[in-house]
Amino acid sequence: MSATSEPGRDLTPPSWDGYVLEPHERPEDWGWHQEFKVVPRVLGWIAVISLLLMLIGNHTGRVENLWVLATAAMIVAVLIWDHIRRRNAWRN
Repeated sequence: MSATSEPGRDLTPPSWDGYVLEPHERPEDWGWHQEFKVVPRVLGWIAVISLLLMLIGNHTGRVENLWVLATAAMIVAVLIWDHIRRRNAWRN
């Protein structure tokens, strides 16, 4: 039994006024083919600065400092890796 002969099942794509919906549309087809270029990097450095500012305070434990420093170092490593990757890329 074929799929088109099953009762109550219509496999034709829906259409409105002659327009047939495509099952797989690419983002370029509806206008988005760029990426945010500067905003993620700026926000990354702002996050690093805010994490380092958290070291200033009235806390007495050192474990908090280690977690904050490790998180900031990880973000810095990702930002540096991204900078090197973009510098060596064919396109930005």
